[in-house]
Amino acid sequence: MIAPAGRDRPRALATRVVLGFLLAYTAWAWGGLRPSFHEAGVAAAGILLAAVLVESRWASWRAMRRDPVFILGLVFLGYLAIQWLNAGRTQYFDVGYQRWAYTKPPWPHWPSAFTRPDAAQMLAWFFPAWAIAVTVRTRTLDRHALRGLLMFAVCNAAVLAAFGLIQFASGTRSIYWMQPLKSHFFASFAYGNHAAPFFVLAGGVAAGLLYREIFDIRRSHADTPSALSLRHPRRVVVLVPVLVLCLVGANMGFSRTGVILAGMLVVFVAAYGWMRGWRLLQPAGRLNFMALSLAVLGGFYFIVAGFGEQGIRTEFAPKPVDAGVPRTAWDRVSLELGGRPQYVRAAVAIWKEHPWFGVGGWGYKYLVASHVPESQWAALEKKGWANVHCDALQFLAEFGLVGFGLLLGAFGAVAREWVASRKCRHDALWMMGAATLGLVVVFSVVDLPFRNPAILYTWVVALAAIPRICEIRPCGKKPAVAGNGLENGWAAESAAERGMAPGKTGP
Repeated sequence: MIAPAGRDRPRALATRVVLGFLLAYTAWAWGGLRPSFHEAGVAAAGILLAAVLVESRWASWRAMRRDPVFILGLVFLGYLAIQWLNAGRTQYFDVGYQRWAYTKPPWPHWPSAFTRPDAAQMLAWFFPAWAIAVTVRTRTLDRHALRGLLMFAVCNAAVLAAFGLIQFASGTRSIYWMQPLKSHFFASFAYGNHAAPFFVLAGGVAAGLLYREIFDIRRSHADTPSALSLRHPRRVVVLVPVLVLCLVGANMGFSRTGVILAGMLVVFVAAYGWMRGWRLLQPAGRLNFMALSLAVLGGFYFIVAGFGEQGIRTEFAPKPVDAGVPRTAWDRVSLELGGRPQYVRAAVAIWKEHPWFGVGGWGYKYLVASHVPESQWAALEKKGWANVHCDALQFLAEFGLVGFGLLLGAFGAVAREWVASRKCRHDALWMMGAATLGLVVVFSVVDLPFRNPAILYTWVVALAAIPRICEIRPCGKKPAVAGNGLENGWAAESAAERGMAPGKTGP
C-alpha cells in the first residue's frame, strides 16, 4: 500500500536537518578544507546515517545493502583505511644513488600512504560524501524533501556569495576579517578557483529550479491565457536573486576557467529559457519572461562589472615573461596554463611507478619534485603544486587503479540513473542539472574542484537527487513500491505536488 505523501515527511525531519547542516557547514567553514574542521563533518555524516536508519525503523538497511553505491563506497572507504593503517614512509638520502628517497611502508605491496594525517583527510572527505549519496538513494526523503534540500543548498550559496561581496567590498585582505591571506580569496574559499565551480554548480541548479517553476509546473493557461501564470510565485521571487548572486560569485573567484564556464552557463541558461519560453508561453507570458531574463542578465552584468572588472581583466591579461629569455610556442601555452602540463606529466609518471595501489592520499606532493626540473622546486612550495590541478589524474596517482576504479564504479552506479532518465530531459531541472554537473567535471580537468568538500558534497547531492526529483521512472513505467514504508510512490508524491488527494488524477 502506498502511504500518503505527507506521512513520511515528519519522520525524516532529522535526516533533512542533518543533511542540510552538513552542506551548510562545509560551505561556510573554509569550504570544508581545514583539517581542524573535519571532525564535525565526519560526526555529522555518522549522525546522518543513524538518523536514516532510526527514522525508517531500519527498513532502509535493506535498500542500502543492495545498493551498489553503498557497497562500492564501503569497500573504497575500507581501502582508504588500509592506506591509513599502512602509512609511515620516511625520507632519507640514498648514498649509493646520490638522491633522496623514501622508505617502504610497514606492509610492503599493500595500499599505503606517506603519513597518517594525510591519509585521514581522505577518509574525512569521502566518508560524508558516501553517507550523503547513500542517504539520498535510500528514498527516505521524498521528492518534496529533496527539492527543498536543493532549494536550501542554492539559497545557502547565494547568502555565501552575498557575504563574499560584502567582504570583498570592505577591502580586507583577511578571510572572515580574521586570517590574513596573500592570495586572492572569495567568501569562505581561501583558494579563489574553488569559488568558481561551487557557485557555477549552485547557479545551474538554481536555474533548473527556476525554470521548473516557470515552464514545468505552471498553472493552466485556461485560467489566465494571456499571462505568465505561476503555481508558486514566491519561489520564483526567491530564485531570481539567488541565481544572480550565484552567477556573480562564480566570477568573483577571479578564475580564468571559472569565468569562462560561468559565461557558458549564462549563455546556456538564456538560450534554454528562450527556446522553452517561446514554445510554451503566450505572447503576454513571453513579454513577462523577456523582462525577467533581462533583469537577471542586467543585474548579473552590473554587479560583476562593479565589483570584479579589474580582477577579471588582470586574470585574462597575458602572463609576464622574463626579458631576453627565449620561449617556444609550447612554453607560452604552458605559462598561460600555470605550468600545469609538466605537473600532469609528473602525475602520470608517479602513477606508472605505482599503478595498482597508488601512493596514498596526498602522496603526490612527496614525489612530484623527483619528476620536475630543479628550477621548479621553489614553485612547489609557494604556488600550491601539492595538487596536480587535474582531479582524475591525482586520484589515479594516489589511489591507483584499484581505488580509482572503486570511485568510478560508485559514480557509474549513480550516473546510470541519469542515462535511464534521458527520456525525461524535457524537465528543466534535469537539463540544467546535467549541464552544470558536466561543467564541474570539465573544470576538474584543469583544476581541483573535487578536492574541496563543499563542492564535492553539493555535487553529490545534485547528482543523486535530481533524477529522483524529476521522477525518471514514470516516463517509462510506474516504479514498484519497495514495501518498506519509505517510498511514497510517484502517484502519491505527484498528487501532493498538485495539491490533490492521492489516487486522484485531476482537479
